[in-house]
Amino acid sequence: MRALADGTLADDNGRWTMRGVQFFLPQYGINGKTMRDDSYAAARDDGSLDFWLERAQSYLHANMLRVFVDLPSTESTAIITPTSYSTLHEFATAANARGMRLGLVLHNSADWNMNEARASWIAGLLDYFTARGSLPMLAYLSADNEINNHCANLGIDCFDTGSGFDAHAYINGAVGWLAQFRGLVKHRAPQLLITVGISSEMIDGDMARAAFDFFRADDQGRNLASLVDFLAPHNFSGGGMAIINDLRVGAAYRGAVVLEEFGFPTDPRPRDPSWTEGTALCAASPLLAECTNTAPFYVETNLRAQRIGGYAGGSAWMLADMREKDTATACGDPNKSFALWTGLFAIGGTYCAGGTTSRNLGQPKATALRVCIAYAGSFSACVAGTPFLVRAYLPMVAR
Repeated sequence: MRALADGTLADDNGRWTMRGVQFFLPQYGINGKTMRDDSYAAARDDGSLDFWLERAQSYLHANMLRVFVDLPSTESTAIITPTSYSTLHEFATAANARGMRLGLVLHNSADWNMNEARASWIAGLLDYFTARGSLPMLAYLSADNEINNHCANLGIDCFDTGSGFDAHAYINGAVGWLAQFRGLVKHRAPQLLITVGISSEMIDGDMARAAFDFFRADDQGRNLASLVDFLAPHNFSGGGMAIINDLRVGAAYRGAVVLEEFGFPTDPRPRDPSWTEGTALCAASPLLAECTNTAPFYVETNLRAQRIGGYAGGSAWMLADMREKDTATACGDPNKSFALWTGLFAIGGTYCAGGTTSRNLGQPKATALRVCIAYAGSFSACVAGTPFLVRAYLPMVAR
């Protein structure tokens, strides 16, 4: 994989546009649990792994699966390694056989300590794939899911200095972590692309939008943009065009940019009227006025930004809803995260009045239809299995 000077990505076959989806298995929930050795083995054996791989490939037409992987941690004196190289290699092989590479997010916590256990594990991962000629199965490695989102500063962007928070030390730590990560990866696999994610929707603490976090320098004059092969902003509220304009015009950045997370929940609607699939018409025509501020509207707005804004692709969040949503009080419980309903595919269980209308296991939602159309380039390839009926009016022909 290569990041080209014209802002695109390429592989040995030419230009490669990322058509990604975040891969979590519903039974395990969000973050790194899916790729833990015992979880992965159970899903492989019960058939659920193949089921969801098929949904990503055959319906969405994805060419990349983004996954979170927990790095080793230390408990007392023991080093705990949740995910083995063999698990990741087996999964990469299964995805690659279906035309999909992996995007591995290797750090998804809240500290910048590149200790010996982490460094050794990252190096060993690269050596394991290299020894098997398998590095081309990896699209990229990410040093952090959302590197500006770990300070617990009341939702304020962690790169922003404001009342009660000095971001100086945080920026030094974050950029320093990425620099160490880059050094490890490029030493062993210089051809492997690396990136780091940024949340574009945290509270602004200093009147500078989050896209510019990529260019904030640490004490050594380094910034995130200078250390990665492509930029990876995230956005869920239809702001993809504003972000690419900030990067291209405001920051004069000419490298590749991927909208690494985009999506929207379709429930629990009683808590927010925008958490809905909308009417059946919104699946087919999500930019109609009556569909404004629905899940398909926000997803389509960010897909449109990718098409016309100069992105090198994107990765939809996320493949399927999570089982954690299934409680009797889910539709009104403020402690139940709406993120559990951000799947492109339904899984059955708890859905709410006026929200998700596609409810059967593996059934595409309106958001999945929009992603499929964008990825496949065809409406007709994406209608099967959806509950959305689209009436076609044929012209009258005189006899």
